[in-house]
Amino acid sequence: MKIREGRPADCPRINTLMGRLIDEIYSGESEKVRRILKANYTKEGLKEMCGEEQTKLYVVSADRKIVGFLFGWLFHNVFTIYWIYVEKAYRGKGAVKMLLSQTEGDLVRKGCYKIEMYAYAENNRFLNFCQKLGFKKGVLIKKSMFGFKIRNIYKYIGTCAAEDKIKTIKIIGEAGQGVKLMSYTLASILSQLGNEVSLNLEYDSAVRSGTISADLTYSDDPIDNPIIDEADILIKFTRTRDWFPARDLVIDESLCGTKSLECSIQSRGGAHYGFQDVAVTKFGSKIYINMIALGRILRYIGVNIMLLNIEDLLPPKFVEKNLAAIKYGFNFRDDT
Repeated sequence: MKIREGRPADCPRINTLMGRLIDEIYSGESEKVRRILKANYTKEGLKEMCGEEQTKLYVVSADRKIVGFLFGWLFHNVFTIYWIYVEKAYRGKGAVKMLLSQTEGDLVRKGCYKIEMYAYAENNRFLNFCQKLGFKKGVLIKKSMFGFKIRNIYKYIGTCAAEDKIKTIKIIGEAGQGVKLMSYTLASILSQLGNEVSLNLEYDSAVRSGTISADLTYSDDPIDNPIIDEADILIKFTRTRDWFPARDLVIDESLCGTKSLECSIQSRGGAHYGFQDVAVTKFGSKIYINMIALGRILRYIGVNIMLLNIEDLLPPKFVEKNLAAIKYGFNFRDDT
């Protein structure tokens, strides 16, 4: 058996194996759950994900075909494994260990210090196997989007300075743009996933309709200094405030006009996305810009929205549209 990095041309075969994996792991769940899971990893969906900078795909080949794979997401020196699978006929031959070993080696060279997974909590056989490979049990998510439990498991594979474990998100907007709701929802999601989280809101007291900014910091370790000097991600919904330095993805709705739904401007570390047209045409109001942006941010940082019942974190008013807007920003497929 041989391990190599995956390519877009592998996606049709990976899609077939993905379907088998979902049917096997979630055999005790409803057909609807399995359909939705598969709908989010179609051939086209996989190709799209594999084109994103954070995606990592490794495949196992034997007998002139792909017999297994590992698919995950790398953000800020933490790698989240979404799926790992080997066909039954090739199990017991060390394929999973080979996959993890090569993945770990590559990740350590890239500066990654931690690997984690969010596994189906009822799959005790797999969880026990992972513990033998050095993974430890983390937070238990009692209710995912589909109602079942998810168990976090993690493994430290390298060293990392405390300041390099900290991830920062800066949100700048005006009163009435939903900055508070967006930041509180994002902080709640990150906290439920087992992170230490700090959220500071700052209001412009000069006028009632002034600017509002949110500094959100999260880390594995306790946060000593929640002040953000340079953000990993900047979400900027207004032109009324000076630019704030950011290392990676920048989302700025105001940079895009209202003429095109395809507004996308390349930036140094990611892309700018304009959400106003989508919010109006698909959801009936620009107030949903914040939830569309939230979905996009969750995807970018590697938080799979299927892990949590986000509906429980949203206010009852307009909950269905808010959830639909998050799914849209994340590019979630309901398979309806």
